[in-house]
This record gives sequence, structure tokens and C-alpha cells, in this order.
Amino acid sequence: MEKDILSKLEVARLIALQRLGILPKSEERRLSAWVERDEKNKAFYEQLRQKSFDENATSPSTAEGWNLFEKKYRTGGKAPRPFQRTLYRMVASAAVLVLAITGTYYYLTQPNEEIISSPQPVSAVQLVLENGNKITLDDPQSFVLALNNNVALHAEKQKIDYATTKKETVEIDEIYHTIIVPKYGEYTVRLSDNTTVKLNSESTLTYPVQFKGKERKIRLTGEAYLEVTPNTTRHFIVEAAGTTVTVLGTTFNVNTSAPDGNVATTLVNGKVEVGNGLTTTIISPGLQAVTTSGNARIDVRKVDTNVVTAWVRDMFYFDEKPLGEIMQELSHWYEFNVVFEKESLKQRKFTIETSRYENIDQVLKLIEETHVVTCRKEGKTIYIQ
Repeated sequence: MEKDILSKLEVARLIALQRLGILPKSEERRLSAWVERDEKNKAFYEQLRQKSFDENATSPSTAEGWNLFEKKYRTGGKAPRPFQRTLYRMVASAAVLVLAITGTYYYLTQPNEEIISSPQPVSAVQLVLENGNKITLDDPQSFVLALNNNVALHAEKQKIDYATTKKETVEIDEIYHTIIVPKYGEYTVRLSDNTTVKLNSESTLTYPVQFKGKERKIRLTGEAYLEVTPNTTRHFIVEAAGTTVTVLGTTFNVNTSAPDGNVATTLVNGKVEVGNGLTTTIISPGLQAVTTSGNARIDVRKVDTNVVTAWVRDMFYFDEKPLGEIMQELSHWYEFNVVFEKESLKQRKFTIETSRYENIDQVLKLIEETHVVTCRKEGKTIYIQ
């Protein structure tokens, strides 16, 4: 019986009667068996059993319970007989205690978490040095990091710059750094060749302090928007979850964060070659190459680059997208559960553009203004009807 809310309420009722000393023996055995069934039941029992309801508690007092009971059940102007008054008081006391304990049950079991209404970074961006040491990049003022071999590196809260590093002070071998961006954060890395990489929330970038050799290679997890400095003699290579993107000089977006595990490379301008270890394809501006782990095929599709790169402008941009997919993306960002009261609503298409840092209530209002659905918040869940 412990699998549903009604059974827990029944347990609360039995505990109330037990505390009053009027719980029948058969029910006492039933309650004891439930308590001994597992540790969670025992913990729940102890919480309600030990809960005190004194005169300072918010629950109504016995006297108040009696007054309410008396008002409800007294008829005419006759005063009740002594034994009736005693009976009424006992019933009222029992009712108050049952209400108090079952009310406590609701208090203990209802989730107190709320939807994240206006997202803020959960932690600061971190820079991981070649020796494993971590530096927190949370100072709003520009500052200089002193690295090994007297290399000076300029960093800010939203950007770090390797292009100004003195070349002659760097070792011959490539030294790698890693930037870790937390949820709701964004960060820009200007690499030593002047290439700019803007990292989306929950992304990681590993790159050399200075590029050496015939290639310029970086590793990406998450999503990034890149503006690569042209260099006809040194290809720029992005390795991302088994996908390799090779360019000479161009602007493109790489996303490894899709729920289905696919990697999407979207070209804004220039030309890139996308490979998956089995085959390669070259795409032109306005096209997106999608690679799937273990699949030799690379799917190429035409997309609106303004929609794909909306996050670079701190925006959500949904263009004729099914509501089910929209709510899936929003639920990850604002951390809520979504329930559609009709499955058909998931397929209704919407066009919405809003700031990624807008209050969730305003985002839901935009959806409701279409007069197609209504949204109802309850704790960490949004119901769509």
C-alpha cells in the first residue's frame, strides 16, 4: 500500500489514532507490519510519530477544533449534555490531531524545489592548466595570469586572450589548457592564431597555448561558435565526440549536446570538411552536417543559421518547431518537468524568439499568447493543456 499517496495518508491517520491511544489492535498490527517492511517506511513513521503539536504550532488547537466542531454540529440553542460535550471534545481532538499529522505528511512529501525562473551560472568558468591546476575566472575586472616560463595571459570574466602572448617565451612543445563552462554560463576564447571560439553553456574546450606544427587542432565537448582565422598552409581542426571538422578559414557552429547524441556542424560562411572516421563530406554556407556515432552516413540538410546560432546572441529562437521539442529544450535550461495533457499538443508548431535569460513566466506567457495552449506551473512541473 506504500506505493501511492492515499496509502501514506492512511498511515498518517493510523499514527494519529495510535497517538490518541484508540487504535484497534488489528490496525496496530497492520501499521507495525508496514513500518517494518523497509527503512523508508520506518523513517516516515518516526517523522510523524515524533512530530510535536504544541500551542505554538500553526495547526489549530484542540479548543479551536472543538469550537469549530460545536458550531457545525450544535443544533438549536440547547447546550449539550456533559457526556455529549465530552464525546464532542474527544472527536474534535482526534480530528485535529489527524488533520495535523496528515498535514505534516503533505509538508514532508511535497517538493519544495521551484523552477529556475531566471537562469544564473551555477559556478564560475574554470581554466585548467597543463599541470592540472585550476584557476577560477570570476573576476569582473581584467587581469593578467602569470603562467610558467613567464608567459603573460590576459583574462576577463567573459573572455580569455592567447593572441597577445609573447611567442618567444613559449616552449617548443605544445602546452594545452582547458576551459570548462558551467550551466547557464558562456565564455569566449581568443586563440593564439586570433581564432575566436565562443563556448555555450555546459561546454569544454581543450587547446594549445600556441599552435605548433602543420595543424591547428582543438577538442570540443558541448557547443561552440567559431570564427577561424584563415591560413592556407595550416588547417584548423575541431575534434568533437568522434567528429572531425577541418577548415582553412570560416565561421561555423559545432554542437555535440543534442539529446540523441548526434553532432551537428552548421556552416555560416566559408567551407568545411566534416568527417566521422569512416567518410567525409564538404558543406557550403547554410548547410548542416549531422554525424551519428557508429554510422558511416553523414546527413546534410539546409538550415536557418540564425536559428542555429541564436544562442550566440543569448537568444532562444524556435522557428515553426513542434511544442514537444521546444519544451524539451526549455525544460533542460530552466530545470522543470513537462506534462502534456494531450499528446497531440506536442506536434503543434510555434515560432518563438526570446532571451535565454528571460524569466520563465514571460516565456510561458509568449506561448500562451498564441491561444493554442495554456501552461500551468506546479512546483517543478509545467502542465500543458
